[in-house]
Amino acid sequence: MKKNSEVTYREIYKQPEAFQSINDTLEEIYAVLDQVFNSGETYDELIFTGCGTSLYLAQTAAHVFSSYNNTAAKAVPCSELYLFPETFVSGRKVLVLPITRKSYTTEVRMAIDKVRSFPDVKTLAITCDQDSSLYNDYMILSPNADEKSVIMTGSFTSMVYLSVILAMYAGGEKKQIEAMGDYKQAAEDLLKKMDALAKAIVSEHENLNLFITLGQGVYYGVANECMNKMKEMGLTNSEAYYSLEYRHGPMSLVDENTLILSLCHSKAKEMEAGIIREMKSYGAVTAAIGEGVSEAVSEADYKLDLEYGYNDDQYAALIGFIGQFIGYYIAEKKGLDADSPRHLTQAIVLK
Repeated sequence: MKKNSEVTYREIYKQPEAFQSINDTLEEIYAVLDQVFNSGETYDELIFTGCGTSLYLAQTAAHVFSSYNNTAAKAVPCSELYLFPETFVSGRKVLVLPITRKSYTTEVRMAIDKVRSFPDVKTLAITCDQDSSLYNDYMILSPNADEKSVIMTGSFTSMVYLSVILAMYAGGEKKQIEAMGDYKQAAEDLLKKMDALAKAIVSEHENLNLFITLGQGVYYGVANECMNKMKEMGLTNSEAYYSLEYRHGPMSLVDENTLILSLCHSKAKEMEAGIIREMKSYGAVTAAIGEGVSEAVSEADYKLDLEYGYNDDQYAALIGFIGQFIGYYIAEKKGLDADSPRHLTQAIVLK
């Protein structure tokens, strides 16, 4: 007899293979990116777009692209691009990058068809679905992230990984991509650690009812996705914020039944440590994940150091494992089946 959430849990552990499949096809990815960026084409702006989880991914992708390139980049929901295309692409040369697990998500197709009607717009899909090539100018593919579960896990992280590769390659930082040759092995190790951490947090604090994820820079979009995983899988109250924004009103909800999870950026650790200290004084359970957090954020109740020698951008596809596992263990505690989340399907198809 099937246990609740077993498909989702199994697919969480398949993510290292998805990363390896991308590494195995890097030359194909580079060939596409050469056409997009090294063929004499210049762009006034890049717009990363998606719906739901893919929008949160777009937030991370836009940040990391801006970190390595001089061309402006931003994240915009597909619905905004469809309804207000003139606001975003009229009169400019724009590369629009739809991010999608399934090519038939209605809002993605509508948005891309609309913006491609403008003369100076090109599109580059970041996708897990080969059929995305049917309605885009270019495509880079995560070839081994097909999921049976409704919940996006490996599709999210592998497309984050693709986005990081895209940003680094376009910015002439191929050596940083080569430094991630052992990504599969790092992911395998970190999955076990994140699993144990999430299980401990949920099991040791029975009455948690508000789950907050904080992140700055490249981790903000990942923080949003952690929020989404807890909501989708665990049907629980979850929120995400830029770390330093949390003091500006939202912290009024903090009490002893609140988890504050900080995805600690190397440039913000001291400030994030201050937030953890303050939230603890209000009774919150606190957790910190990042490079060197055991020392820098020592007052957190739970700490997990990232010790694989990567930078924050390289860690972006790995650090989000924690949201998947916390969502899973909340669902397990409640007796929910995350394989069949309430009201959700793999892709939103509008009638």
